[in-house]
Amino acid sequence: MRAVPTPKATFPLPPYDSDIITFEDTQHRPLPASIEELLALRSEEPPTDENIVNDPDLTIQKLEIPTPDGVLEAISLSSRHASEPNRSRPGILFCHGGGRVMGNVYVGLKSLVDTVKELNAVVISINYRLSPDYLGICAVEDCYNSLVWMSQNFQGLNIDPDRFMIAGVSAGAGLAAGAVIMSRDRSGPKLCAQLLMCPMLDDRCNTTSCLQFENGYGFYTVWDRYAWSCVLGDQAGTANVSPYVAPARATDLSNLPLAYIDVGSGEPFRDEDIAYATTLWKCGVQAHLHVWGGGPHGFDLFYETDLAIQARTSRNKWLKNFLYRE
Repeated sequence: MRAVPTPKATFPLPPYDSDIITFEDTQHRPLPASIEELLALRSEEPPTDENIVNDPDLTIQKLEIPTPDGVLEAISLSSRHASEPNRSRPGILFCHGGGRVMGNVYVGLKSLVDTVKELNAVVISINYRLSPDYLGICAVEDCYNSLVWMSQNFQGLNIDPDRFMIAGVSAGAGLAAGAVIMSRDRSGPKLCAQLLMCPMLDDRCNTTSCLQFENGYGFYTVWDRYAWSCVLGDQAGTANVSPYVAPARATDLSNLPLAYIDVGSGEPFRDEDIAYATTLWKCGVQAHLHVWGGGPHGFDLFYETDLAIQARTSRNKWLKNFLYRE
């Protein structure tokens, strides 16, 4: 993996939310010194989210999704107590977080638990291939092929084709954005929306927010560069990067489904996410953009604060209004 050079410029930091900084920063990790150390970090991750697994209102089923490159493991998450169990429901493909180098089907999935319970949605979370084991476009292909599989199984999954969407957190949100562009270009499944939570979109890592948060609270830019070097190898930061892999590279975002994008003001991805929303608007696509002042990366997942509650409430309200609009 090529070491991506660190820019020299520095900028003052906007303040973090005063409640969040009272919590221990458990998300700030040193870089792995070797592939073996990265694999060790993966092995230390909890294999499940016990809060989800033990929730009496949820049903979890293991799935296998066939793709041209093999079989992906996945889980489906649905409501155990749906008021109208036979009614067609929203279907959401979920792409987990973890920098594209770590993570499993449960990482970030709690962001959609309320949607499953309140809206009787079915969420399918996939174990896409991780880097550096698999480079470049492999994980995006996994997400796209999972969209295709879901679209071919609407009846069996009891999904309403008009309420079929994709969602992701962090690295998974970047993969979701890439899969949406791929689906447009390949005349693939039609999606009603894309929910991009603090998406990882740009391998160049040269925005103001990247420079501000070189070593900030939680996930920081040095890790961002490392993750991209695992995904792209020597191509990271060069001109030869596909917009499917790094959607910030795309200049034509026309004819895409509307997007809901949220991000904290205190994290590296802030400015690339704002730029992505701006490009969507420029191309005639609607985007709902929320920048939460004082939030570090994934603040609404890791910290139970007023700011986190505001972010989750706003997102859930949008999902409810959009998926059940008349």
